[in-house]
Amino acid sequence: MPGKSIGIPATDGNGSFSTYLTGPADEQAPAIVLLHEIYGVTGWVTETADLFAARGYRVAAPDMFWRLEPNFTADHRDSTSREKGLRYRGMIDRDKAVEDIAALIGHLKTEPGFNGKVGVTGFCMGGTLTYLAATRLQIDAAVAYYGTQIHEHLDEAPNISCPTMLHMGDRDDHVPEELAATIRDALTDVPDVTIHRYDAGHAFCNTHRDDHYQKEPSDLSHARTFEMFDRLR
Repeated sequence: MPGKSIGIPATDGNGSFSTYLTGPADEQAPAIVLLHEIYGVTGWVTETADLFAARGYRVAAPDMFWRLEPNFTADHRDSTSREKGLRYRGMIDRDKAVEDIAALIGHLKTEPGFNGKVGVTGFCMGGTLTYLAATRLQIDAAVAYYGTQIHEHLDEAPNISCPTMLHMGDRDDHVPEELAATIRDALTDVPDVTIHRYDAGHAFCNTHRDDHYQKEPSDLSHARTFEMFDRLR
């Protein structure tokens, strides 16, 4: 099924946000929320959503910056838009963002073919929001790729209520080793949390970033993610 853009009303009544929706609608499948990096819902995000959908999931990639600038996207090669994306990452209201994820999940539960199970995944900023979804929402699985601000919410770790996986690069300049070690230490004894480390830097899954993409850790991390989400069938 080709992807399409849909609008999701916010639960606070302040508007609606666009979401790229893709995947099978004619079979019973889990729903996966896929959360973007600081660059917005770019072509790479929709391609990744399609990649996950090809696995048989119903995948939704929402615009998480809509409260700041609806449908904002940035080009990593353009310093002005890249800096705006970084600025928006600092400005985003994470509490409202989690509310928006919950609103999207509520919609996905009404979609044809939904089997009752929901997973959340995300990259960079989206990895942080994935972690928060695992701590605050009733979901069935969470996979965070190189979340950049998880360390700011480690006090919420005991609230993780679903199997949760973190993919972390050992050479991530956005999450230096001191912070990465703090995250690992805080999550070591939390049930159902698995942390995978890779000989890679930041954004190693982004196939549009020749300066960051690394095929082997990307393929391996996705395989581990699919293994977790396949349990939701």
